[in-house]
Amino acid sequence: MKTFLFVILILSGQFVYAQSWLRYYGQGQNAIAWNVTEQYDKGYLIAGSINLSTYSWLVKTDVNGNVLWDKKFGNGNYITVLMNVEQTTDGGFILCGSSLKLSSNDAFIIKLNPCAEVEWCKILEVPNNFENGIKVKQSSDGGYIVLTAYYPTTPESNISLFKFNSTGDLVWRQFYPHANYYNDDQPCDLLTDGDGYLITASRYAPDSGTNSPQIIRSYFVKTDTAGNKIWDLVYGTNNHYYSDVWETTKNSKDKYYHSCTHSATNGTNPGLIWISHNGSESGDKDIFETGSPNFCGLSTITMLHDTNLVFFGGFTINDTFQWQALKTDTIGNIIKSSSIPEVIVHSSTTKTFDDKFVTVGVDTYNNIFRIVALKVNSNLEYDSIYTQPFTYDSLCPHPIVSDTIDPDCDNVYVSVDEPFKKPETTQLKVYPNPTDKLLIVELPKYLVVSNTSGNIPATTIYHQWSSAMLQAIDLQGKVVIKQGVTNTGVPLQLDVSRLPAGMYQFRLLYRGKQAAGSKVVVK
Repeated sequence: MKTFLFVILILSGQFVYAQSWLRYYGQGQNAIAWNVTEQYDKGYLIAGSINLSTYSWLVKTDVNGNVLWDKKFGNGNYITVLMNVEQTTDGGFILCGSSLKLSSNDAFIIKLNPCAEVEWCKILEVPNNFENGIKVKQSSDGGYIVLTAYYPTTPESNISLFKFNSTGDLVWRQFYPHANYYNDDQPCDLLTDGDGYLITASRYAPDSGTNSPQIIRSYFVKTDTAGNKIWDLVYGTNNHYYSDVWETTKNSKDKYYHSCTHSATNGTNPGLIWISHNGSESGDKDIFETGSPNFCGLSTITMLHDTNLVFFGGFTINDTFQWQALKTDTIGNIIKSSSIPEVIVHSSTTKTFDDKFVTVGVDTYNNIFRIVALKVNSNLEYDSIYTQPFTYDSLCPHPIVSDTIDPDCDNVYVSVDEPFKKPETTQLKVYPNPTDKLLIVELPKYLVVSNTSGNIPATTIYHQWSSAMLQAIDLQGKVVIKQGVTNTGVPLQLDVSRLPAGMYQFRLLYRGKQAAGSKVVVK
């Protein structure tokens, strides 16, 4: 095992290191970490995989990084990776990732109670496709929003938001098909605001006013809490700013700050992008000019007190790769830097209750992956070990034990491509046509609402809906029928005998937008 010697320096102007907080997990087991988050009891949850991804792995530690318990998900016979874990308002956990449990690589979402026991599990199955669950967040109504990647769907789209209610029923799905010479979406991050969600991704896009070449850029999609797109932004098409995405954070006024790798004329540099809440470009800065074409990445970014940003990652300068923790102001000026242990990539960082930072990543020992976790204070000095007692998992009435779980998701999977494979499930059916008296109206099983504004079209599929507005419009554009309808599964009967003879457009409105329509001739 590597050893690190931290010397206590008491000379003025130099770091003063206390006992160091540096931990390794899954040594000798090919363990990989993708996410870390602080729990209500000041312990930490680490999400990833183990044993060459034959198990998803959830690790709970105390405030000092010592393992309290761990949960493996799977049975050793299929690949499964846990990408994200979040604390829920009931003290439990919501997890997402990807799994080969069914016919192909599918995104999954699992809800655990405060004792880390499975409450429900959903697999978002699209047969013969490749999907990943990237991020999961709890919504203000107690449901869950999942950011997923699909390669590809029909129509082609690599980015989707799924909304589940608190019991795991799929409510809606929003997706963004390719358009206007954009392609190859790679979703990365999901933030929640009081007014909705922000998706961070990369997209190959040409410069403004051209069709090619396709250059990788950071881009952002802002939605409201119902999943409707508010705006989207492909960053740098006018100023030729070529950037690859990492993470995004925000301040208390919902201004967004984004870490990226900038492919500049003077090298490949760690970069910072900041954009406004309304989706306009505010600025960008190369934090370092490396002078090197080699890989670099400050792969995690975290906000501190609305005034500073903390990064973890590495870059090459003078042919030497450096692993760094950096603190900057909000326009990328370096305030503090500190060398950190060699890590292949820092996957996730969480800010603690006392304004410190725990980051997780991966390194190799004897050519086998293991998880690295370290903790620094706000001055980027290694944190000291807490000596006072903490109480952990107090919401569970019994001790949580480490074990292996193979979630029974087979009988509860959701076939998310049914609206595409069976378009009749999204159609408004009206008959007989023509008619002179009685009209039968069958409402769609799914409602499809499209938004084609901006750089990225967005389509929302509502898997659950209760009420909508049915209208009939004559050839002069006058609304002659306006009636609220409920989704009971029973066809409606409308008396149209009083309507003048002619053609009418029937349409179903959901949240003010057309979700389905059909033409009818009245004799």
